[in-house]
Amino acid sequence: MGILLGIAIAIASYIFYCPSPTAGLFPPVPNTKTRTIYFVQHDWHSGLAWAQQDTEAFGVEQWKDAPYVEVGWGDRQFYFAGDTSFFSMLRAAFIPSDSVIHVASFAELPEKFFQFPVFKIELSELGFQNLFTYVKQTFIQDEKGDRLPTIGKGQYGVSNFYAAIPKYFLGFNCNTWAAEALRKAGVSTCPNRAFLAKNLAEQIQK
Repeated sequence: MGILLGIAIAIASYIFYCPSPTAGLFPPVPNTKTRTIYFVQHDWHSGLAWAQQDTEAFGVEQWKDAPYVEVGWGDRQFYFAGDTSFFSMLRAAFIPSDSVIHVASFAELPEKFFQFPVFKIELSELGFQNLFTYVKQTFIQDEKGDRLPTIGKGQYGVSNFYAAIPKYFLGFNCNTWAAEALRKAGVSTCPNRAFLAKNLAEQIQK
């Protein structure tokens, strides 16, 4: 009985626990440098976008100096290969599988470029750098620390897909990945309660 109670408490803690904003990171301290990022709610999928700076050449190879860049992470077969069959969805949900990161570069403001809800979040400079580091670490890299070549063209804008980590599965999907990135920036997001993109959008709006 005691073991079952302990398991129940652990599960409840995981589901309902939500960290507080990280002091000094979010919200930004008044009169300090900040960075604006954009959460893009692509129906079921989450994207994160920001304005590039010279020291952060993060766009795809064809357009590294693009004004804006957006990243998204997901299952390789479903997200990259476009296999939207019922079996593919089941496999992606329950069998840990290879993942990819999608990088898109574009010139318009995210609110104009995307035909989806876009939410602005003001981060501290350090919070943004933490998020940026988290995203960079998602790319599979070679022994020199360089990201591997593209595995294919992206879905919109000037974009590419890259091999990524970690494995994709139901408990860590594209939306929990984005929530974790925001949490690294100090935002009080709850990855364990961001199963859908709309769940994460609701957290951001609050």
